[in-house]
Amino acid sequence: MRYSVSSLVVFTILTIILAFIALGPFFFFLLTVDIFFWIYFFFVRKAVKSLEVRSTVFPSRVFTDDEVKCETKIKNMSNVPLLIEINDLSSDGYLVFGNKEMSGLLENEIMTLSYTMKFRTRGEHSFNDIKIHVNGFLKLFSIDRNVSLERKILVFPQILPIEKMNMQLIDPVSGRKTDFKILEDSSRIVGVREYYNEPFQKIHWKASAHTGELMVKEYEYTGSSRVIMYVDYNLPEGIYARNVWAHIRKDYEEYASMAASGFVKYFYDRGIPVNLKVMADKVYTVKDKDYIPYLEVLARARGIDDPSESLLLQNNITSDIFSMSRTSTIIIISIYLTDEIIPKLLMARSRVAQLNVFVIPYGFRMPYEKKYDTYSVLPSEIKRLKDRSAVLIENNVMIHVLLDNESFDEAIKRYEKTMDTF
Repeated sequence: MRYSVSSLVVFTILTIILAFIALGPFFFFLLTVDIFFWIYFFFVRKAVKSLEVRSTVFPSRVFTDDEVKCETKIKNMSNVPLLIEINDLSSDGYLVFGNKEMSGLLENEIMTLSYTMKFRTRGEHSFNDIKIHVNGFLKLFSIDRNVSLERKILVFPQILPIEKMNMQLIDPVSGRKTDFKILEDSSRIVGVREYYNEPFQKIHWKASAHTGELMVKEYEYTGSSRVIMYVDYNLPEGIYARNVWAHIRKDYEEYASMAASGFVKYFYDRGIPVNLKVMADKVYTVKDKDYIPYLEVLARARGIDDPSESLLLQNNITSDIFSMSRTSTIIIISIYLTDEIIPKLLMARSRVAQLNVFVIPYGFRMPYEKKYDTYSVLPSEIKRLKDRSAVLIENNVMIHVLLDNESFDEAIKRYEKTMDTF
């Protein structure tokens, strides 16, 4: 605790000076008042020290822009009334309801401070201290006490809705639903969709007559596959204008975590195992039957601007090359691809069924948002990267540099059609 008794000390000094000037009834009155204030100060100090402070946040795990209710209760354990001010220094979220400050007279009762807040960014957000400020009578002294309580919120990234992601080359497993073009169970129709370059026996003629467009049947699938997903939060080695890209990378992390969460949830719903690797301040690896551990890693991991050799994307792909097989599908999410990684991608593609690369330097459009025109000028580096992507597509590597007005579903559909032409 910290004390400010300067005004009370001045009052005491004036009383002593008056004693040298003249002794009399007024002096003894001031002396009595002075002694009373000092006794009152020690009682207030003891009362502030014995204040019982409890604080809760609920829920402790949320997604971005979900509400978190924060409540702090302060109980006066003494009989001394306190003129108190409470300030919850809170966290870096934004307030949506209530107030983080309150003041009033606290007697032998409980004072409750409550508010609701939200968080725009993922990660583990720690709350700061609760500051208690008490003023004495006539403000002759004040007492400050900071209370540190263990209060943390783990904020998951938003899960990007993924409409469809075709897979190839699977191992049969009975009784499993997955999402593949082969091993379809024609006795189980789960829906219809727009026709595109498929056998005529799959056409749903009644649905086509109703919509006026050719529609095909979608069947359930029985099989299993393995997805290896790399999410690179770090700034690639050798990238030009690193200071500029370091600033862009902070926003990129949020978009990358949303996209990765969307893929994890998409595959989890279809019973497809995912081996996730996140390159950040260290390499995080997740392989679980539930999707929550994946979200935890994607939320906690923090990228860096100058990664070591062991944290580079191309080196992690190289180290995993012998664990890849023809039943594997690789998904890569990165802020940028340098020349050093291109041979690694081609080498990995020669060993797996499918390789999908998503480069998102400027974010992307959510599927529920309306498409808009963008007039942003692409830096020369991004233009060069888009030119190089054509070479990778010719080698059956699905790569797309998303612009801010494009969605993931649009990129997947466009490049799956492009791949069919090769």
